Amino acid sequence: MTGDRSFLGKKGHVYLVIAVIATTLVQWFLVNSLLIFWLTGCRLLYDRAPRTAVRRAFSSPSFLAFLAIFLLDVSGFLHTHDPQLVWLHVQQKATLVAIPFVITAGPFADRAAFRRLLVAYCRLLAGLSGWCLVVALVHFTQTGDGQVFFYHSLTAALGINAVFYSAYILMGLLFLLSRDAPAGTERAILTCFFTTMMILLASKLLMVLVVAVFAVYLWRYRLVMPRSRLLGLLVLVVLCTGTIAFTNNPVAGRYKAILPGEQQTKPGFNGVSLRLFIWRSAETILGREHAWLCGISSGDSQDRLNQSYLDAGMSVGYLDYDFHNEYIEVLVDDGLLGLAMLLTAITVVFYASRRTMEAVLVMLVVGLLAGTESILEMQQPLFLACFFPLLPWGPKPPVLAHPADPPTHGFMHK
Repeated sequence: MTGDRSFLGKKGHVYLVIAVIATTLVQWFLVNSLLIFWLTGCRLLYDRAPRTAVRRAFSSPSFLAFLAIFLLDVSGFLHTHDPQLVWLHVQQKATLVAIPFVITAGPFADRAAFRRLLVAYCRLLAGLSGWCLVVALVHFTQTGDGQVFFYHSLTAALGINAVFYSAYILMGLLFLLSRDAPAGTERAILTCFFTTMMILLASKLLMVLVVAVFAVYLWRYRLVMPRSRLLGLLVLVVLCTGTIAFTNNPVAGRYKAILPGEQQTKPGFNGVSLRLFIWRSAETILGREHAWLCGISSGDSQDRLNQSYLDAGMSVGYLDYDFHNEYIEVLVDDGLLGLAMLLTAITVVFYASRRTMEAVLVMLVVGLLAGTESILEMQQPLFLACFFPLLPWGPKPPVLAHPADPPTHGFMHK
């Protein structure tokens, strides 16, 4: 029957999606835009049923939720002093319509196609991460500076923010730890490698989430995994966490830098104090403009924030730093009405995708990341936020009737 086949059943479509992800990660944004346009066209014309595709998308609550977020930026034309800047935001956020359309306009991926896509995705991440490590090693041999293996220095070879790249790595880890990942040596190696990358990338929030994710999966597999293996993994997680927390290393240093004592002894801003200043500035801007209800538009908000930096006597290097919080970003751009729409859209997507633990964890990661970064204002986190929450993370797994029942596959197998 027309339209009943999985879109990723065609390997060419899998490769096209991987190409979109690759060009997003390495910031080839012109090529990326062309590929997204191509991907949307392939979905629209799939099985020669464009009307069916459009009808299915507009009957999907998840697609409508992302469409509503996109329309928030479009509404900025109604009350901005800089329509050109609003237009740039609208162009960028077209991804919020295109990618959800591709996923919701019909069956996107069956179990086999989903696995094929995520395996290719993990291999792509492994290749890009390997390149980052090679470039860092070359820099280390030239400078002797070990910092090149950590945080933004490590991802400079790709030109991507280390926090956003950490989120992409965490998506790969969620797949590798799930029941959908094919068992084998490659899975174990990639899991260890991605965990190491998460440590090197040293994102404070996402490092905490990694520990939480491993704790969730250890609890999930506690009844079916051999006790010796469960204990070994538990000891490994505790040792790694303890080593990072109680030794002098760049990763622990990022956490110590935000402690109250450190804030008093070191001049300038750290990750926490800078965000607090920005968020207080948002309150000041909305109060001064009397714009709590409808905001001041995406065309004007950055100019107002830049003026707050200058008024506080901060370095010009801070100019064009965004609000580092998507909820506050939307509040300033579109007011309380816009924030209410954003929270409603998030609730709708969460409700539609909550059928598996992996889907819930993806939404948790995206939701928490939006609290520390403006994830819909840059292409890389924007794509992550509208792609991974909509993926079909598999049917809800059956509840085992007895602890001795054999698992389907995964880390429990010898």
